[in-house]
Amino acid sequence: MSNRGGDSHLIMPTKSRRPTESAFYQQNLAVWTPTITAKTLWPILVTGGIVFLAIGAGLQHVASNTPEFTLEYTHCLAYGDASGRSCAEIINRNPGAVCKCVVNFTLDQYFPRDVYFYYALENFHQNHRQFVISRDDGQLRGDVLKAPSPRCHPLDYVRRDNRTLPVAPCGLIANAIFNDTFDLYQRAPDRRVPLVGGGSVWDHERELKFRNPPGDLREALQNISRPPAWSRELWELDPANPDNNGFQNEDLINWMRSAALPNFRKRHRRVDHSVAPFEAGLPDGHYTLHIRYTYPVASFGGRKAVALISPSWMGARNPFTGYLFLGVGTLQLILGCILFVVHFFFTKN
Repeated sequence: MSNRGGDSHLIMPTKSRRPTESAFYQQNLAVWTPTITAKTLWPILVTGGIVFLAIGAGLQHVASNTPEFTLEYTHCLAYGDASGRSCAEIINRNPGAVCKCVVNFTLDQYFPRDVYFYYALENFHQNHRQFVISRDDGQLRGDVLKAPSPRCHPLDYVRRDNRTLPVAPCGLIANAIFNDTFDLYQRAPDRRVPLVGGGSVWDHERELKFRNPPGDLREALQNISRPPAWSRELWELDPANPDNNGFQNEDLINWMRSAALPNFRKRHRRVDHSVAPFEAGLPDGHYTLHIRYTYPVASFGGRKAVALISPSWMGARNPFTGYLFLGVGTLQLILGCILFVVHFFFTKN
């Protein structure tokens, strides 16, 4: 029964915050507390080491048998140049020039379908902060009527045809898009290897991150300038496929995904396996690569290469995972052997 004070107010009992006297609340439940000794630990380490070594060997076997061919062409010789200069030298002396080079190579193994064509850049710091933020995501989503973002400065406006026009897509990263083009030919017999685009862009990127303005693209961009380093307008990026133009162009989307490391490669094309005789893959033999060389990298010590890859169930060739498992497995075996010796020779029974 509650007490009532002289001022006629009820006096409520104080609720205790003390936990109940149970094994759970007082942390007195029985638990398993194993004793870690050399005797109990060395079998675990040895077993784990054997398992890791087996997995690492399997991963290395898959990686070593994944077809991949890389061809560097940074200093390829200019085709038809009487003085024997490289395309890198010509581009450095004449910025904006177009150089053509032809490189012969041999594939020593058969590439089963599907075969992908990548370009690779080295010593290109696409992850530099000032480079990464120099873009306008609203503009890339099709809003070309607003003023370019201040982050795009100094590539937000250009003087063109006696007019000051906004740039789309603006910024350093879009201006520096990779623009070399390639044609691959098989020799003996002479035939062109069909390289096509498609399949390298997620659906949500086209639906959410990269969209074209409504209506005709050329009319929507008539009062907007292309980036200064571009040689084609935004609506002319892919003459063969009208749906692959504008901000939804696959090459542009791939380039706008900034790489985290200075050495990276991006998927550029794939072999069309619907064309004979490449239905089953890319045969081994002699090939010729025709390159329209326009992208300068030698001035900052960079390098360019192309890669043909036929990925396995693990993807492209990547020996790092296998080396990691082999290293961890070897370390476990070494520690297990040390504890085995300690247990049998230095532990008193």
